[in-house]
Amino acid sequence: MKRNKNFQWVLWGSILLAVQANAGPARLKLSLNKMVQKALTNSPKLGAAQLAYESAKSEASAMNAAEFPRLGVSGNYFYQTYVPAFSVSPAAPQVAFGESNNWSAWATLNWNLWDFRSQHALSDSASALSESQKETYEAAERQLRLAVRLAYFQVQINLEQVRLLADSLSLSKAEYADIGHQNKYGSASKVDRLSAHQEVLNYQRQFWQAQANLAQSLRDLYALVGIAEPADLSSPVDARMKDNLPPEVENPTVWLTLDGVMGSRAELESEASVPPDDSVPQLKTYTYLADSARMAADAVHAQLFPKITLAAQAGYENPDGPILSTVQQNIVSVSASMPIFDWGQIVSDSDSKRKQSEVYLKDLAQAKLDLWRDWNKGKDNLRSLEHQETLNETDVSETRQLAKLTYQAYKAGGTRFLEVQTANVEALNAKIQAVANDVQILMQLAVLSSLAGSSN
Repeated sequence: MKRNKNFQWVLWGSILLAVQANAGPARLKLSLNKMVQKALTNSPKLGAAQLAYESAKSEASAMNAAEFPRLGVSGNYFYQTYVPAFSVSPAAPQVAFGESNNWSAWATLNWNLWDFRSQHALSDSASALSESQKETYEAAERQLRLAVRLAYFQVQINLEQVRLLADSLSLSKAEYADIGHQNKYGSASKVDRLSAHQEVLNYQRQFWQAQANLAQSLRDLYALVGIAEPADLSSPVDARMKDNLPPEVENPTVWLTLDGVMGSRAELESEASVPPDDSVPQLKTYTYLADSARMAADAVHAQLFPKITLAAQAGYENPDGPILSTVQQNIVSVSASMPIFDWGQIVSDSDSKRKQSEVYLKDLAQAKLDLWRDWNKGKDNLRSLEHQETLNETDVSETRQLAKLTYQAYKAGGTRFLEVQTANVEALNAKIQAVANDVQILMQLAVLSSLAGSSN
């Protein structure tokens, strides 16, 4: 019976593998905005930043609650086997001083009436620290959004390279077949035929390398988003190539569709149009840290002055000393304390925290300089890339036309095949450069968006 069950499992496994093998390549359609949203939901690093903020917020709430009166109840019971007794005179009978069963129940109140706002300053310091953790979380969210966008754009570049190399491979195959036909009838040399075949081999190598680069960038993207790879990503291919895939290219494992290269540009341009200001999370973090350290210094310095505490109790005790009955008791006390000499501990601690506040302010000043430097550098790069757009369009058009004319001239005997190869390479490089430039514009806009101010 057990062997039959094992056989059934093997059979079902074989059927499943056969179904998967016949299912063909998977189809993936990746949207930039959806990938960003999934990353914001699944990222462990961002989740840790959020928990750190929530922890700091709870700590601030606890500090704030310490300013108010604290109410509590307490109870006590004990049993003693020996009860002391005494008599007023030797002839008088002994009187028990208590009894074996003893208990008490109290309601208590404690309140720091006045401490020169030391506890209040501690509460404010904790609140500012929690706000700094919130800004740290906001900064982590911006950085994650930027990282996912850059990873997605890298996939776009690699996908375009795969598509363009496939087109060049198909073209080189057609030219090789044409030259082989001419060589058969003596109108093309064996050198030309071998050179054409070398071009085919070169494009095949470049295509497979580009496909490997695309697979790696896809794996990086999914790891960054925080979800498992939904398919075999080892041999991805652009879905637009389905009807004209070069015959030498192995069957792909994934047909991949992405947003258009220019699809996200309008949204990113809107986000990247706002210059940095003091609301940028990276800056606000230092501001809140400086406030927290300054308030902590104030709290420590206030410990130099008197602290007044109120305590009150109300409850029942049994027995009341030698009187074997329950008594209701109320107690109110006020105490004051003040340090006289502590070897400078309080003053040094306060000074340390105040200097730490100044350190954060210096860090804030440097962060502002760095932020504006990065913003201006990004603007410079974007301006350069935008100037290159028109040049790239012209370059693509002219190199494509030049490659076509050069091959026609070769067929007419007016040039060597080496010049055909050179023209083909230049045409391919111009296309790749144009696509890379377009995607680099998106990358630069994404960087500027991560640095933008509050209107973002």
